[in-house]
Amino acid sequence: MAQISQRLLLATIFVAVLVAPGVTRAQASSPADTAPQTVGTPTSSVPLPPPSGPLPIPAPALSDKPAGLDFEFFGPDDASRSGPDSAAKVANASELSQKRRHRLGIHQFLGLTTWAFMGASCIVGQLNYNDLYGGGSGRGNYQLPHRLLVYSTAGLFTATGIYSLLAPQPYKKPLKFDSGLVHRIAAIGATAGMVAEVVLGFITARTADSGNSSGIKQMATIHDAVGWTTFGFMTAAGTAWLF
Repeated sequence: MAQISQRLLLATIFVAVLVAPGVTRAQASSPADTAPQTVGTPTSSVPLPPPSGPLPIPAPALSDKPAGLDFEFFGPDDASRSGPDSAAKVANASELSQKRRHRLGIHQFLGLTTWAFMGASCIVGQLNYNDLYGGGSGRGNYQLPHRLLVYSTAGLFTATGIYSLLAPQPYKKPLKFDSGLVHRIAAIGATAGMVAEVVLGFITARTADSGNSSGIKQMATIHDAVGWTTFGFMTAAGTAWLF
């Protein structure tokens, strides 16, 4: 009996020795296996997966003006031009523009006609000069045609200038170097030449009629040169106006 009890004790100790390591390992691993999974803190080195779905779009900032439409075409004064006064100004400017266009059209027609008459006056005047002072017959066959052409040219030139001065200016135009400025300068030179031409021609004719031959050829030469210079100014004014 004592031997059987001793054998059972040894068997029990042997089984305990075999089972103890497995139980210890199971107890050590069970807390890690059964512990709930948690998301790491920002300091964790494990990267988090990207969130699913589209990212939220921030709401746009509220503004009094629509986005992309805060520009101005006509400057800050455009808003103050609305109303009956603005409509009246536009109608007045349109009327003045029509008058200006009409009168400048007549001015252009008279200017070209004056240029043609001035060219004829210079040619006939040159023939008259050659006949009287350039070794011609001296009969004065070109005097009357030359005077008629000069008087007609002076009248046309005056009418041309009047239509230019009476043309209204609906808009303010800054002074700059362009074809309009060249036309004005040439027209001023033509005006000065035309006045000098009429005065010199009148003095030369009266001196010749009185029979005073002292210095008459020199005055006739100056009159001839001024005539061609005036024609040159008219040509420049017409060219600048057309082109």
